[in-house]
Amino acid sequence: MEFAAGVPGRWIVTLRSGGVLELAADAYSEEDNHLLFNVLVDADDDEQGQMLVDWRIPNMPRRVGMVVAKVPVAEVADLYTAPSWFDDASSVDTTR
Repeated sequence: MEFAAGVPGRWIVTLRSGGVLELAADAYSEEDNHLLFNVLVDADDDEQGQMLVDWRIPNMPRRVGMVVAKVPVAEVADLYTAPSWFDDASSVDTTR
């Protein structure tokens, strides 16, 4: 399996409980009152059988959106993209 869109983005999800999730994902969507964070990957049939596939590209059977996290919308207090994983000078304060 390989990333199809380069290095995934960085997302910070603050939960109503006060917990914080730091996720690597290309995008997210809302389905059935959940946020589905996914990464665009190229994967063969065996690899796809071991993951939760969110969507497919019909004319490119290896390219799929793989779900990396599923979070109930009702549990999310805040959501934002964060500085790059590789920005050594980045610092994200998630305590606010």
